[in-house]
Amino acid sequence: MAHRLRLRSNRFGHACRQARPFALATSHPNRPMIISPPFLSAAQPDAGNTVVPGGNVCTANMLECTPGGGAYPVSFNLGWHGGVHLMAPSDGNQAAYVRAIADGKIVYLRKTGPNGKPTLHYRNVRTDDGCVVIRHDTEIGEGDNARVTYYSVYLHLQTVQPTLAVGQKIYRKDVLGTPGQIYGQYPQIHFEIVCDEASLKKFIGRAPGPVGAQGRTDAIYGDTWFFVPHGTKLFANEPHPFREDDSAPATAMIQPQPSLVPAGTSRDLVIRMRYEKDCTLTTYQQDADGNWLVFGAMPAERDAEYNLYQRATALHDRFTDSSLAGIGGATVAPSPSAIFEILSFGRGINDRLGNGQRFNHWRKMKTPDGDGWINLSKAGVRVYSDADFPGWAGWSFVSDDPTPDSLCDSPTVKRWLDIDRSGHISHAKAVQALNVETVRQRMAHAVCKFPTEWSKAGLEARYNWLKNPHEALTTPLSDADFNTLMDHARDLAFWEDVSDPDFPPPNECWHFPPTAFVRQFRACNWLTVDELAQCLPRRSLTGQTPWDEAHRRATEHQKAINALRRKYLGESTVRFVHFLAQTYIETGILSLVSEGGAGHGKSYGPFFGRGYLQLTWPNGYDEYGKFRLLSNITGSVYSDPRISTTSTHQWSSGGSVQRWYPRYDPARVASSLADAAESSGMFWISKHFRGKNNINRAADLGVTPAVVGFISWLINGGAAGYANRQQFAALIFRILSDDTSSVSHATISYPPLTPPGQPTLCHSFPPAPVTATLSIQVSYEPQIP
Repeated sequence: MAHRLRLRSNRFGHACRQARPFALATSHPNRPMIISPPFLSAAQPDAGNTVVPGGNVCTANMLECTPGGGAYPVSFNLGWHGGVHLMAPSDGNQAAYVRAIADGKIVYLRKTGPNGKPTLHYRNVRTDDGCVVIRHDTEIGEGDNARVTYYSVYLHLQTVQPTLAVGQKIYRKDVLGTPGQIYGQYPQIHFEIVCDEASLKKFIGRAPGPVGAQGRTDAIYGDTWFFVPHGTKLFANEPHPFREDDSAPATAMIQPQPSLVPAGTSRDLVIRMRYEKDCTLTTYQQDADGNWLVFGAMPAERDAEYNLYQRATALHDRFTDSSLAGIGGATVAPSPSAIFEILSFGRGINDRLGNGQRFNHWRKMKTPDGDGWINLSKAGVRVYSDADFPGWAGWSFVSDDPTPDSLCDSPTVKRWLDIDRSGHISHAKAVQALNVETVRQRMAHAVCKFPTEWSKAGLEARYNWLKNPHEALTTPLSDADFNTLMDHARDLAFWEDVSDPDFPPPNECWHFPPTAFVRQFRACNWLTVDELAQCLPRRSLTGQTPWDEAHRRATEHQKAINALRRKYLGESTVRFVHFLAQTYIETGILSLVSEGGAGHGKSYGPFFGRGYLQLTWPNGYDEYGKFRLLSNITGSVYSDPRISTTSTHQWSSGGSVQRWYPRYDPARVASSLADAAESSGMFWISKHFRGKNNINRAADLGVTPAVVGFISWLINGGAAGYANRQQFAALIFRILSDDTSSVSHATISYPPLTPPGQPTLCHSFPPAPVTATLSIQVSYEPQIP
């Protein structure tokens, strides 16, 4: 049966030489913040999955050259190098295109010079000079301090797309050109990321240097890190979450236990908490040189991410069980929602502990003093995330080179290269050290401040050292050779020609390690208004949504959806695709958060659908109230007159009749977008099906029509809007994933919920393959605002 529909998005990068058929991917790429490498090769597909932040796309498509061939941040002769030379992966029978890594605006463009241009044939080998510079304005979290600006530089392009122009809006995955030659090496590009110091401070949440006393809260993503000071108590058995020190005197029925180490842990430790479906706790300790090295890791806690709701609820229940009987007002049970956040992030983010509430976050970990339970909420323990760029995650900030030339005279870098601690760094020693893996890792996470090599001003002063004896040179350059080099460098330079008043001055540049930068922000789960608006279709069965209206809706819902995504969906783009596909049909593409008709004529009456996933029935509202510990109503008047102090209501479909009063007013789930988001997130992670729980478990199977159908049944229980949900998933995945197909539309097949002659699709988990399908056409024709 054919069912052909058209669904339009507002844009899609479509400049591509060779069309490839579109098919929904079965892999699970993570695309939280919309950023990707400058190469996206179909021959090396994204094989990442929902549990590995960033997947392996950087490994597959950011093939960095060796330290002697254009590595970051220094060369073999210890000259500063602000970016990396990347080898283009193969895309079929040709080199992959160079693509924009994120949405932005072109601020500089230079077409490639002619083949016979003498200055591009330095030492008789060709170096291409095609260049594009893009300004990116984006957000990594909430508030002004999380609004950041950076610039991506793509140099040595063999060709530049003829349709590009300075001032033009550019989108992620748009083709910029083709890779070229770098001193005869093909196909390669020079790729770098720069910003000024004001933006760097926003990126890392502080001035460059060590982390502060606590991690930032306006931006939180990636792994959670705990700094655990020496002297912290360590216990053999898991303490009650009411207890902050289990060696203290007995509390009610809870008996104390001695610390495994009477004086506490013998040294400062750092604990990394990583959720990848499972949860893994890894312990780091500091060596004599100040490096944080892995000491060991506890066995992974299986399915911990999927079971967080159950774990949070169970810990909440421990505050009301018999173990604390008799202590009265001294115990105020924290909400499961607040516990959920502490288990997820090490602290409250959206739902913090209220007055009188206490919760101690006990985790078992490996330490030099033995394996035991440590209180990660104890005073003195400091909590961070990857958004803090902590030193124990490998990050460092280098700005101590006092010289203006291109030679690296940074004491910090030289100390790293001094692998035998002799105090002298020879050229031979530098070459050896730059190939040592530990040194390469430090270099690969060093954010460095030094003058750009692409400025026309001061060229001779920067490179004058090449005319003098130096151990990295076989012979110093003659005046004639030096002038030839200057002509070559001058033709490659472009810094002063960039048409952007905020572009960092040539001597005030902070350079990010490019590969680490892309990896880092593929774990960031915060979308800008424009990025969210791009995910709203321009045309679908629900009607048309012009760009201005899509932008208005995205502006209204951005904060709530980002907060929901961070708390309940993690870093996975696949989960987000599924959530939006279901939300769009439930909310009329974010046009409403309550059911039309207000439940009149429905069995659930005043407990009609509200929120992003349309919570219904009193039992659903009751579960949400328990999860958030929402206070009972003040007074006796509800927003809906069908609810009174004495009214009774059918509790669930086919369930008993119960009184709702004095519980909270259900209207808050629609009147507050925060509640609309929290209630939907709770429903998503608490949903039970086929002996399992948590819709993320189903979403992690991939964006396939069968999975979309299965989740549609979990959300809606029927076929309402089923075709739309399939359309929406296909479109959103195309926009948020690294798919580079050039087709403007495609036909996909998807299973009906009840295939003729087969078991119902919703009865199996994982969803069983089916042969009976419907056909649907999805259009990707770009409509750039």
